[in-house]
Amino acid sequence: MRAHTRLGLMMALAAGVSFAATEARADVADPSAPNTSIGTAKFKYDYTKGLDTTIDSGWLGPSAVQVRAVVAIDPVTNGGPLFTVDMPKGAVVEASWTGDKKITLKAVNGAQTDGTVTVRHTLTPDLQVKVSAFGLNATFSISALKLLDKINGGAFHYDSTAKQAFAPWAFPGVDTKLNAPNLDDANLFDPIGFDQFPDIVSDNIDGEFSLKAITKPTFQYKTTKVTLQGADQAVTAAGGQASINAVDGDFMEIATTVEGTMTVLGEMDIEPYVNITRVLSFSGINLGVGYPIFKKTYTTPATKVTFQTAMVHIGLPNVKVPTEGVDLGAVKSGGSATKSVTINNTGEKAAILSFKSSDPSFTVPGGQITVGPKDKYELEIGFSGDGQASADIEVDSNDPDSPVQTFKIGANGADVGNGPGKDGDADLPDGPKGDSGCGCVTAGSSSLPSWAGFGLLGLGAIVFVRRRKH
Repeated sequence: MRAHTRLGLMMALAAGVSFAATEARADVADPSAPNTSIGTAKFKYDYTKGLDTTIDSGWLGPSAVQVRAVVAIDPVTNGGPLFTVDMPKGAVVEASWTGDKKITLKAVNGAQTDGTVTVRHTLTPDLQVKVSAFGLNATFSISALKLLDKINGGAFHYDSTAKQAFAPWAFPGVDTKLNAPNLDDANLFDPIGFDQFPDIVSDNIDGEFSLKAITKPTFQYKTTKVTLQGADQAVTAAGGQASINAVDGDFMEIATTVEGTMTVLGEMDIEPYVNITRVLSFSGINLGVGYPIFKKTYTTPATKVTFQTAMVHIGLPNVKVPTEGVDLGAVKSGGSATKSVTINNTGEKAAILSFKSSDPSFTVPGGQITVGPKDKYELEIGFSGDGQASADIEVDSNDPDSPVQTFKIGANGADVGNGPGKDGDADLPDGPKGDSGCGCVTAGSSSLPSWAGFGLLGLGAIVFVRRRKH
């Protein structure tokens, strides 16, 4: 296989891209699918902020005492993320090749439904009370943060959660629907007296207020793009595929980024309660107002979801033939000889081999031979003939980078060359001492120290290569 470019690790680190800690796995040996390999990686995304939306009731009630409620959907205090999209057993990447030194990558769902969307939310109200009575014309604003300071336990009562399974990659989308209690049982907080907010209402009014609200939202998650580093394009739909140059290695690891959107839609019911018992110097008042239930449908703007980059590990067959010509030595006229030549498969996937000889004086086995991962095959080459003779032995395999390799064999002093072979693994010198066998890496390498897998995204197809010696 041809040598690939090595780029400085410091350049990779300078890119500043973080990688998720993930236990990648690969389809390491499947002789029934010699030109296909499967890799997976884990993806998880936590959204910890509130949604970019507010539901505004507008002013409700008679002119004497009006209320306005602006209610947001937020995470539960100390209750974890608002939503989590999790693919814990991995999203599947299928790699396949046809001998053209290209690898096709496809994001496939498979039959599993181990992905989950988990949602847990509360309703967070900002309130305004407008009083136009007994000579007072004033508006009092009470924020959700100020309310939390006064609530026992520091959290609003509303707490709704749901979980929905889906099949990665979730290109078709997944809907997570939440339930709600009856509105009569949905006080967001127990009634609070205006005297708890002297900095807001000063000495103007006495009384208490509360708010009921419910919603049954649907959280709609959809994967929009899977970027496979070094590929010719992103995958944007179920069954979509991309192409990448075949690489010289026992495996390849591809930095993979998943992007999607989360949209929330539903209907919200809001019912405020206010009772004024004093306005300025006028006490003994009973301005208890029954407000109509306010209903409003809503749809939030799509929230972008970008998972941490994870490495997808793809096992490959990696066939290596002799780098120098093989000499059978002297063979008596009319005699015959055999020579055993080692063909190695250093890859993580089974190699399927077949052989051809350019000269019928040299014979090789027919049919196909399967060589397991990290295994070798002793190729028996026979010779019968007179005088000097040589042949090119062709090794055809499912090695995606070098599907055809040759080496030379000769007898009776024929020139077999003393340089490297041609077309592939045969022309590669030693790798650095201590290299652990990372064939190729499209971004990062598990064979490098643990800190070496960070910051590679955005530098193109960054490849760390173990070069070979036979």
